Amino acid sequence: MTKSHRVSARAVVIHQNKLLLNEFGGGLYYNLPGGGVEAGELIKEAILREVMEETGLKVEVGKMLYVLEYEPVYCDNLHGETPRICIAFECTLKGDANIKTPTVPDKNPDNPAIISKPVWMPVENLKNIEYVPYIHNNLMAFIETGVFEPSFLSEPLSN
Repeated sequence: MTKSHRVSARAVVIHQNKLLLNEFGGGLYYNLPGGGVEAGELIKEAILREVMEETGLKVEVGKMLYVLEYEPVYCDNLHGETPRICIAFECTLKGDANIKTPTVPDKNPDNPAIISKPVWMPVENLKNIEYVPYIHNNLMAFIETGVFEPSFLSEPLSN
């Protein structure tokens, strides 16, 4: 039986030379704020909701940066058995940059003891952290040049 794809939305928020990230397990790995699009919800609405839930921050959704496809059968179930399509957008901070700790942090589905904490990561530190999914090269190119042509990526990314 084929599983249906889960659609998620992610925000790329850069403010004062820092990138907004969710830190898991005290720095074990990081990902962009965002999550699943709920029934009856537009993708851009999901980004606004997820960023608010995970960080307490308000953003404005801008241009689409990339679509990332995860198909478990091609990735040895690297991130579980559910196929996913993730759409990421460049977002702009609205209001103050003071992160509010979420009342219900995200958990790693494979290990619920690993929970998330929102952080502003200085751009100069990005080369030293682990991203899930691995989009490091694409993010660094965007941050360094400000140019990110809409692109289609698949995971795991091959170099």
